[in-house]
Amino acid sequence: MVIPLSHIVPGERGRIVWLASDAHMKQRLIDLGFAPEESLSCVLKTPRGGMSAYLVQGAVIALRQENANEIFVEV
Repeated sequence: MVIPLSHIVPGERGRIVWLASDAHMKQRLIDLGFAPEESLSCVLKTPRGGMSAYLVQGAVIALRQENANEIFVEV
C-alpha cells in the first residue's frame, strides 16, 4: 500500500516510491536521502504533527508535515 510519509508512525518502515514536490524541493529531498527506492523508518513524531524525524541512509532527518506529505512510501 502506498501512503504519504507523514502517515507512518514511529517504528514503522517504508520504501520511497515517488516524490510529488516541485523540482527545487524534490532535488533538496533527494540530496537529504529521500530518493525513490530508498528505505527509511519513522523515528519521532511531534504531538501536534508539525515535524517528524526519519532515519534514512544512516542519518536522522526532520521534515515538516507539508514536506512529508509530498513523499509517498510503500509500507
